[in-house]
Amino acid sequence: MKMRKLIPYFIVSLFIFCQACQKEEQEIIVPIDDNTIPKNSELGVLIKNTVLHDGSYDDIVDHSNCFSINLPYSIQLNSELFTINSIEDYLQLSNGDDIKIQFPVTITFSNHLQENVTNQTTLDLFSANCIEDDEDIECIDFVYPFQISSFDSTKNQLATLNIAHDLMLFELMDDTNDNILSINYPINLISHTGQTHNTLHNTDLLNAIKTVGMECDENDN
Repeated sequence: MKMRKLIPYFIVSLFIFCQACQKEEQEIIVPIDDNTIPKNSELGVLIKNTVLHDGSYDDIVDHSNCFSINLPYSIQLNSELFTINSIEDYLQLSNGDDIKIQFPVTITFSNHLQENVTNQTTLDLFSANCIEDDEDIECIDFVYPFQISSFDSTKNQLATLNIAHDLMLFELMDDTNDNILSINYPINLISHTGQTHNTLHNTDLLNAIKTVGMECDENDN
């Protein structure tokens, strides 16, 4: 008789224990709120702008700040064939040079998308759509690799992503999913002067991009 009375109490206790374990498990895998980065927040937008592709370094050839021509490619430089293999090769060019691009070439836009271009007319059309004051932040860059935690609230799953370059970070910040993102600090950034900036939390990162990232003159035409 006493055993029958104890059974309901045992079942109730077991249910409460299981609920508590499940709740504890959920609390463990949810990212810390202090490190989360909403994509539409000030920090989220600045991160995305920092990893936009900078298309201004070859403006002396394509006259367009919103895309660059993928290396290597060739030009007619003052009637002589000249191959551009690296960014340093642009230092040999001047505004007075007669430059004609040898098509076809592939161009990369600020959002990292690429397009094959077969003639100057098409290139000029892309150039005409460029915005003079673009949003890319050129004065500071992320130092890779580093890790970001991504929490999928619909599946209750936490994943650790190894970020190796700007394209990976841009695609993550540009993705329309509702995953909760948080950076696994510390991470480093490097300024246009070569100075390294160590960041330990979101506030550090925000201040670094807002101050150092805005202090140099961008080379947009």
